[in-house]
Amino acid sequence: MESIRKFLKSWPGRIFLMLCLSPLVILGLESYFTGSANANDVAKVGDQTISRAEYQDAINNRRNELLQNGVEASAINTNALNREVLDSLINRALLRNQADQLGMHVSDQVINNLLLQDPQFLDENGQFSNDRFAFSLQQQGITKDQLFAQYRQQLNLMQLYASVAQTALYPEAEINDLLALQLETRDVWVYRLPWEQYKDKVSVSNKEIEDYYNEHKNELNSVAMVDLAYIQLDPSKVAVAEVTDEEIQAQYDAYKANYAGDYSQKLSQILVTGDNAQKTIQQIESRLKKGESFEKLAKELSEDPVSAAKGGDIGTFNPEVFGADGSKVAQAIEGLNKGEVSAPVKTSFGYQLFKVTEMSGAGVPSLDSVREELVAQAKRQKREELIADKITRINEMAIDGVSIEDIAQQEELSVQKIKDYTKKDNKTALAQPAVIEAAFDDYAIQDESVSASIKVNNGTLWVQPTNYRPVKPLTLKQATAQIKNVLVKQKASAQALAAAQNISKTVNDKGMQAAQAKFQSLGNVNRQSSLLTVDEQAIAFSKDSANGKQVAVSEKTEEGATVLVLGPITKGSMKDVPAAELSQAMFDMRSIRGQEYFSDYVEYLKGATKIEKNEKVINEVGGV
Repeated sequence: MESIRKFLKSWPGRIFLMLCLSPLVILGLESYFTGSANANDVAKVGDQTISRAEYQDAINNRRNELLQNGVEASAINTNALNREVLDSLINRALLRNQADQLGMHVSDQVINNLLLQDPQFLDENGQFSNDRFAFSLQQQGITKDQLFAQYRQQLNLMQLYASVAQTALYPEAEINDLLALQLETRDVWVYRLPWEQYKDKVSVSNKEIEDYYNEHKNELNSVAMVDLAYIQLDPSKVAVAEVTDEEIQAQYDAYKANYAGDYSQKLSQILVTGDNAQKTIQQIESRLKKGESFEKLAKELSEDPVSAAKGGDIGTFNPEVFGADGSKVAQAIEGLNKGEVSAPVKTSFGYQLFKVTEMSGAGVPSLDSVREELVAQAKRQKREELIADKITRINEMAIDGVSIEDIAQQEELSVQKIKDYTKKDNKTALAQPAVIEAAFDDYAIQDESVSASIKVNNGTLWVQPTNYRPVKPLTLKQATAQIKNVLVKQKASAQALAAAQNISKTVNDKGMQAAQAKFQSLGNVNRQSSLLTVDEQAIAFSKDSANGKQVAVSEKTEEGATVLVLGPITKGSMKDVPAAELSQAMFDMRSIRGQEYFSDYVEYLKGATKIEKNEKVINEVGGV
């Protein structure tokens, strides 16, 4: 069954739906509404428009999605990302246009039913909470009507997808036959002949090189390149001064304010405001010291009517309730036992007294017990601040046109250089798409300026390209070495294939021992075995053996040639597949066929719909 899973996962059509419809989930609300086309729009697709803001938001959301999934910023190819986003927006606009033309509509009642079941709007008892719903709208900055419009647009497109994809037919007999093929196995022995083994046995004449050049001269171009100077800021090499006692105390205060152990204190308060608040709170404090009841004074004198009615009770202490004063209040009640009252505290609310009414759990750990952690945190923060300041300074110098050598000298960094840094087929240590993009930026090349900061795995980079060499046709002399390498590989691969064919013939005529080749046994494999290359997978089940005998096949590969010796094919038995897994496999395969239908449908819509792209706006936003 594992072979079936691998087979299904490898199918390219499986990802189409995500590519086409995923923007519905990741884009902002604005993208669900259209307006008349104008010079600031990215594209007009039938009656739908794609605005600049929509395109920019989609790019930002897609980039953030990649970053949240662990993709390094420097590994993101901006042009490819922008192209993917634009294609997805156009596909979605085509579908929106079609849904409108077909008159698809989802009622408010359907949307209401969905919202009533949405977990994010349910309270602890599983009931719909109007408060949670209102808070969600507030967080998104939208109205209920806008949310309904958003849901309606999504549901319309899902309905359109279903109406197309579910028309796909995949007869059960065909599915059974296809799955049975994936369950087939056979014993395989492999012998690989790399073309490099034969390169010394071939020669290439000048005439062959010249003939190849004349036939392919339009394809033989130089690679765009620059000489690249760069500086790198390694966080681990940023020196940090020793942490002071004051910084440790500040860390501890923050730690206490945000401590979330099993320790809790229930408090009561007395709040006094106004011009005479300080004098009044001192008088109340004096009366408390003389033995008067905190609860009674809270009811009489506290200016917070909610807590005053309850004798000052404000429940379990939560520093976030006090905002910026959280750490101040935490410090005031630190060390108080049950029944004890704090000194007066001045907060943004006024002057307050706090009484600890209940205590539970262990107390906040002492400063000494967490000192090591606090020192490490303080150092991290100091290092981060130093790095942030350094990055800001270097970026400002880069904007001002300061050379990379002068920046390096001022910031005590070393300049490193890469000669002949290429735009394509870059094999250097700085082959990340973001670095290549910065090195070949049109303005950077023209001004030979220093780039803005580029985040990489081990720090931050700045690059300065010089001596730009654009792509241009190669002369015969310049292309000779490249052509010779191509022809040598072609001829050596041909010899490797000829040798493989001879070995195959010997095995088929006289047996594997007679071939005198060191075959490697791969054991019993299926069609998707990772032990075989793609080229080898294509021939591993291409020919069955007769009368239970082994059969040898050979094939040219990217690496040279391969000989496979194959045992009899063991047919897969559908009886061995659990009914539930077989049913799921059939569902998946019909879904894949449906996705193929839908892909064809979108291509049809592209051909039948007028699509106008505004290249000027596209390039201003980021280009493709």
